[in-house]
Amino acid sequence: MDKDFPLSGFSSAAVHAGHEQDPMYSHLTPIYAASTFVYDEAEQGMRRFSGKEEGYIYSRWGNPTFSEAERKIAALESYSITDKSGNPLELKALLQASGMAAITTLMLMNLKAGDKVLSHYSLYGGTEELITNLLPRLGIQSVIVDLRDLNKAEDAIKNDPAIKMLYLETPANPTIQCVDIEELTYIAKKNKLTVACDNTFATPYLQQPFQYGVDFVIHSTTKFLNGHGTSIGGVLIGRDIELMKSKAYGTLKTLGGNANPFDAFLLINGIKTLELRMERHCHNAMEVAHFLEQHPAVLKVNYNGLSEHPDHFVAMKQMKHPGAMMSFELKGGIQGGITFMNKLKMCTRTVSLGTCDTLLCHPASMTHYSVPREAREKYGITDGLIRMSVGIENVQDIIIDLDQALR
Repeated sequence: MDKDFPLSGFSSAAVHAGHEQDPMYSHLTPIYAASTFVYDEAEQGMRRFSGKEEGYIYSRWGNPTFSEAERKIAALESYSITDKSGNPLELKALLQASGMAAITTLMLMNLKAGDKVLSHYSLYGGTEELITNLLPRLGIQSVIVDLRDLNKAEDAIKNDPAIKMLYLETPANPTIQCVDIEELTYIAKKNKLTVACDNTFATPYLQQPFQYGVDFVIHSTTKFLNGHGTSIGGVLIGRDIELMKSKAYGTLKTLGGNANPFDAFLLINGIKTLELRMERHCHNAMEVAHFLEQHPAVLKVNYNGLSEHPDHFVAMKQMKHPGAMMSFELKGGIQGGITFMNKLKMCTRTVSLGTCDTLLCHPASMTHYSVPREAREKYGITDGLIRMSVGIENVQDIIIDLDQALR
């Protein structure tokens, strides 16, 4: 594609953005399965190591297959957004081994002993483990507040000068709570905090946090970006290009949480169908949510697309569509959840999300089995809660399978 050709549609960017013609003229980006790269002469190696010449050295430090995925994701997160000067927003992305690798890089590049990170209830379990159990060993503490209450957020920040970062996850896992990115970022920036947002559930097709002034966005690329459940990966995207090239890159390189070429290749090809998949995911999710809210075996449906959901207004303010993720509570408690899961015939019993098939898990008997009930319920994870990633199958087949398992 001619680089001067303006891409006017998101799907065009998903297919073409970030691609550079391979020297051997391969149509698709090759898998550069090389641990290291060679130099024409010793002086070239010196220039690359000193940073005077761009080029690849070692795949822990960078790889051509990584680079295309990074450019593509950065293009989607910045799609149609302009900077303060009215120019297209430029972002830098760093592909990593997993979403948790990206979050770890984010935390360690921005926080030091004595600092605190402010976040909210109902975070992804790995993130919660990192900020509540691992970072404190390094002298970095967390402050957890219900950030849906903006007054509580502002009070927490004003009353604790040690808070240096605001970390958001919206919609959040697994209760699908939403927080107001724009308002919280405004409060944080008034107080000179760094702001980061996990955009995994929404994807850049449905939500673009950089539009509201955040500094960093992370994704578990394992999920909707890949879309097929074939690889593990993560990405950290930042608006300060020099910071991403220096401190962020240096932290990633030292920690060793680099991606691998095969997973990057799978990710690139998955992203190309992101818009198509998300349109079907979202259409199906709305139909499924309306079915579940009428079902006598269901106590409650957590889906931001339903007008009675407490976060409906916030979700619709910052998202193109409420998305493909939801959770719902069964009346039968833990045993009701187990029985329901065992009766599924087409939908898939597993953790994770964002694949083409509909995935369901029962946190109380699966992902959060070892967490005490009181601690689980504090985060909205009740005994009968089922989390669902609605797939792209025929929606009537999804509903028929859910109905027979609920009966």
